[in-house]
Amino acid sequence: MSAEEQTTFRPKNELITIEEALNTIQRYLPPRSVFKVPLLQAVDMVLAEPLVAPEPSPRYTNSAMDGYAVRFADVETAGADEPVQLTVIGESRAGVPFQGTVKPGTAVEISTGAMLPEGADTVVPVEDVRISGDTIVVVKPVRQHQHVRFRGEEFSEGTELLPAGVQVKPTHIALLASLGVVEVPVYRPLRVAILVTGSELVPPEKTPEAHQIRESNGVMLHAAVERSGGIPVYRTIVADDPGATLEALQQAMEHTDVILFSGGVSMGPHDHVKHATVQAGIEPIFWRVKQKPGKPLFFAVKGHQLVFGLPGNPVSAFMTYTYYVHPVLQQAVGLPFAWKTRTVRLVAPLENPLKRAHFVRLRTWEENGEWVGEPLQKQGSHMLTTVAHANGFVKLDVGEGYRPGDTVQVFLFP
Repeated sequence: MSAEEQTTFRPKNELITIEEALNTIQRYLPPRSVFKVPLLQAVDMVLAEPLVAPEPSPRYTNSAMDGYAVRFADVETAGADEPVQLTVIGESRAGVPFQGTVKPGTAVEISTGAMLPEGADTVVPVEDVRISGDTIVVVKPVRQHQHVRFRGEEFSEGTELLPAGVQVKPTHIALLASLGVVEVPVYRPLRVAILVTGSELVPPEKTPEAHQIRESNGVMLHAAVERSGGIPVYRTIVADDPGATLEALQQAMEHTDVILFSGGVSMGPHDHVKHATVQAGIEPIFWRVKQKPGKPLFFAVKGHQLVFGLPGNPVSAFMTYTYYVHPVLQQAVGLPFAWKTRTVRLVAPLENPLKRAHFVRLRTWEENGEWVGEPLQKQGSHMLTTVAHANGFVKLDVGEGYRPGDTVQVFLFP
């Protein structure tokens, strides 16, 4: 076999089903890896390890009220008919604790959150006493330990507070900060390169000539990758040239986990992505799926590095990204290999007369406490408005159809 034959992509004739494509991709998912990020960077990321309390909460016994720290033995008989007088010997403030001991017949003024002084076991609120110089008179009944927050009453050292798999929220950040946790173990996002093919493309900020169009797939995929939990690290426009395609691919292979091509995967003479992957030592796994849009979907692997060849039409690129790439990026950061879905009642008929599965874009909205939806009239794969005006899609098998009033499962866009 010649060197040229060894580096030539030879497609299989058969198309595979959507289910076969998904199952195949899941067999090649990169293994999850764990790294630590600074506390604030952990928001929305998934804990890779359980969070165990390094210390108790509260860290010390303190007051839940502004008032006076006392010995219950001194005030257990206090009330309107039998007021108890105590001498105030000092103050315990938040951050400035009282250094002495509360002895019989004495009290210490105390602020909310301040450390309870030695000898005291109860706090009398300021509104329950009469103040006269350096003395207070307790005039209401008192319960032992009232308004006292005891050390470790919320949780003790070694308690598991958050299990692995929790997606970190701002409230979790507060909990971590209160315990002195400044680095958080999370799952590492996949690094993604985005290569948009087409000699006719110019950047969005450039005025196109008569034979050119503005590139939009790259920025769309960049934003989608971030929404899915991935990190876009490289994005470029690639001319429809074999050498340029191979060079861009080889550059993208450095320091990335996933490479997304947009365009260049069909059967035309200027579609070079599939051949370039073979030349770069990447193994083609499948090409072409029984679906609309996105029939020429291409998938290849090298070790744990994945290459997706998405169609060039913007709708096809976004739909195949949503269904096939989005769950890969989600899975890597500790989330399920899945999509967000919503049950929707149809207000218009929905059917698939094609001989392959059809992803039909829908506009959904809430009406009287129920989600309803209708398919968009224009479903062309070159029409960006059909994804810009939709918020999800329905996957219809061959011959499948629904009437108005039926409910369907809608896959929501990332």
